[in-house]
Amino acid sequence: MLLTTRDAQLERRSSYILATAAAAERLSLAGIDNASFQAGSRSNSFVSNILSHVQSQAQIEPQQISRVPGIAEDEATANDTKQPTSSNDRRYRWRMSYYFYIHMVWFIISALLGGLIVWLIENHSSARNIQIKVDYIDAWFVSSSCVSSCGLTTIDFAKLSQASQIVLMFFTFISGVTISTLPALVVKAHTHRRVEGITVDDDHGDLDDENSDELPTVNIRRQRNLPEHIRNRLAKLPKTRQLRYRAYITCIVLILATCFTIYTIIFIAIGSWIDTQYTSEQLLQGNSSVNPWYISFIVTVTGFNQNGLSPFSDGLSRFVRDIYLNLFIIILVVSGTSLFPFILRNVVLLARCVSPWRHKVIFDYILLNNHRLSTLLFPAVQTRIYLFVTVLLHILGVGISLILDLNSENFTMYPSGIRFLIFMFQAANTRFAGFQTVDINLFATATLLVYLLLMATKPQMLCALEESPFELSWLALQAREEANAETNSIMNINSSSGLPLRNSRLGSSLSLPSNGGLPIRRMERFLRRQSLVTKDLARKHFTDTTLLDDTNHRPRRLRYLRGRLFFIYFARALIKHTFSFVILTRTWLFFFIFLICAIENSRMAPVDPNITVFKVIFEIISAFGTVGLTLGYPNVASSFSTVLSSTSKIILIITMIMGRHRGLLASMVDQEAIEHSAADLLNRRREELLNEYQKTTLNANIVNRMRSEEAVTQF
Repeated sequence: MLLTTRDAQLERRSSYILATAAAAERLSLAGIDNASFQAGSRSNSFVSNILSHVQSQAQIEPQQISRVPGIAEDEATANDTKQPTSSNDRRYRWRMSYYFYIHMVWFIISALLGGLIVWLIENHSSARNIQIKVDYIDAWFVSSSCVSSCGLTTIDFAKLSQASQIVLMFFTFISGVTISTLPALVVKAHTHRRVEGITVDDDHGDLDDENSDELPTVNIRRQRNLPEHIRNRLAKLPKTRQLRYRAYITCIVLILATCFTIYTIIFIAIGSWIDTQYTSEQLLQGNSSVNPWYISFIVTVTGFNQNGLSPFSDGLSRFVRDIYLNLFIIILVVSGTSLFPFILRNVVLLARCVSPWRHKVIFDYILLNNHRLSTLLFPAVQTRIYLFVTVLLHILGVGISLILDLNSENFTMYPSGIRFLIFMFQAANTRFAGFQTVDINLFATATLLVYLLLMATKPQMLCALEESPFELSWLALQAREEANAETNSIMNINSSSGLPLRNSRLGSSLSLPSNGGLPIRRMERFLRRQSLVTKDLARKHFTDTTLLDDTNHRPRRLRYLRGRLFFIYFARALIKHTFSFVILTRTWLFFFIFLICAIENSRMAPVDPNITVFKVIFEIISAFGTVGLTLGYPNVASSFSTVLSSTSKIILIITMIMGRHRGLLASMVDQEAIEHSAADLLNRRREELLNEYQKTTLNANIVNRMRSEEAVTQF
């Protein structure tokens, strides 16, 4: 049974070795020596590379062909036994899952430390706040909200001293979704800088291989026949250790460059607009006017990091009719969340296009391993899915508001265009930042229920999808059928002998009863049957088209089957995540809601009609979704949490921190297994260069032959 994608690759590689062994035996019987394979021959490049290695090995019995997965396991076991004991002593495996716990502890310490600094500044410094009284529980709550990228506050952020606001912005910046991922990359880059010491994933290779100057990827006899410029290009490629280290450093640099580019553009755009379009009287906060560039600084940092804090007690309500500013804030908020993986992936692709040939393999390593290197990168398909789901959720929020609130009496003071702008702004900020230009209590109750759904949904859980079920199934299916087709064709065995068994098994699967059970179970059975049908079609296609050519030709039918199988596995993953969304993950959320309702029971409606169960649920979901949207309390500028007891505030702090770390543990575990190793990518890059040289040489030989034939004919 295949456990990882690399196991499937080993199975596939073993099948090629078996097929090549038989071909080598036939060539040796025909009197053809491996040395006769020159660089300009038309033989298969992969076969010519491993031919000399296969000929030196022992003969493989035909009975071993049916046990291809076992060969990879035996090879792995043999390699483990060959490794000296001293190599094991020089390495220590440090799991990336440990980083999750370090990350959570760091967030808790940062929240406590930030709260202590704010409390000291507001109560025991020369800039002592005389407008409001700041207790430590409130300072801790606001600091936790900034660290968790939430935005809920129990004190008016605008009334804090400028020193406290800058301190909170610093913690917001270093704890953001983008910047907080860099320490994991730094840890992995440090471990990959040296072979000895700590390992964090399965792409460190063997010490003997790493210390060798050359990788055994190119046939030595074949390499001697290469011209000088080809050998020089091969020598310029990085070694495996250098490739891994440079890939992580490049990833760090690109993330920082992308973040600061977005920061700079939005900061200049918002600051220059407010500076030119608003007077100091329009920017009053209390008795003083706020600097336009300071407003831009606060909005840019909090918007990009999903905090939703502003230097005004009324939020951004004074800018509700400003189309330009609203659109820029929407772009800022989306760029820091759902759009950032898409932007970062395209930045990597752009950097790959402009980089020299020898450096392209670094970007290939980043793009192919994506989520296993950084939590901000996803595969191409998943990135599109993330963007598509986010757009659908945004359309859902705007659509519901247009249906229920467009003609509401609460919005009659705004023109229809401004109402649509309000709905767009709130739908985007309900998903992420929590900025408000209007009191969201004005929206219909059904709209607020949809906002609850938008705050709780996290589409990146689907994007960090385990590719193992789909990729392993596809690779195993392809490898098994290609191995059967190639070995059977070489050994003159009927390749279709095993198909009736598969069809009979498929028929028994299709005959399973479909009645009874829950709808989810019936859907799972239906998807399983469709998966078996698709696999059977792909199996037949692989068997028929394996020996067509040696290129990466993918017929339209094969692309359709691959897409169909991916859709089936995606639907199964969607059902699985939906089930856990409703049953498992929300169990402790219900417990937190119950605790707050029990603690605040003596103050809730009908005693105080403004403290309701719905407001408690809304506050908990907002804290868990790290959004910061709140229904508020009358005559209170901060969140609804302000009127809750200290125990309820601590529960909300725990909810914010847990919501900020959801999905991180699974992402860290994914990073322990690198899907495409550095050695494989370097081998592939060398093969591409050699294939290119072979085609050039072959074309030149054909042209010369045609010219000579024409000259002879003319003569």
